[in-house]
Amino acid sequence: MGSSEPPALIVLRYRPAQPAPDGGHLALVGKGVTFDSGGVSIKPSEGMDKMKYDMAGGAAVLGAMRALAELRPSVAVTALVPAVENMPGGRAQRPGDIVTTLSGKTVEVLNTDAEAG
Repeated sequence: MGSSEPPALIVLRYRPAQPAPDGGHLALVGKGVTFDSGGVSIKPSEGMDKMKYDMAGGAAVLGAMRALAELRPSVAVTALVPAVENMPGGRAQRPGDIVTTLSGKTVEVLNTDAEAG
C-alpha cells in the first residue's frame, strides 16, 4: 500500500555566469513530505493537522533557489528536495481537507489517524 504517486527527487542547479575563482559549490537539501497519513502515526493526535509543515524544509530550499536566480551570486549551488506524499491510496484524506456532507455541511479533517480515539 502507498500513495498512487511515486516519490520524486527535485534537483535544481544554479551555475553562475562568472564563477568564483575558488570554484566553490554549495548544496542545499530540504525534506518535502507534503502529507503523511499512511501507516501508524507516532505524532500526538492534537498535532495531526500540522503534518503539512513536514514540507517546510523543501519549501525553504526552493525559495532559496528562487532568490539565487535573482541575486546571481558567483558560487555554484545544487538543490535537492526529496518529495513524497505518504498516503495509503490516491483517495485517502489529508489533514486540512474540507469534506461536504450529504446535508451540505462542510467539515475540516484534522486527524487521519485510524488509531486515534
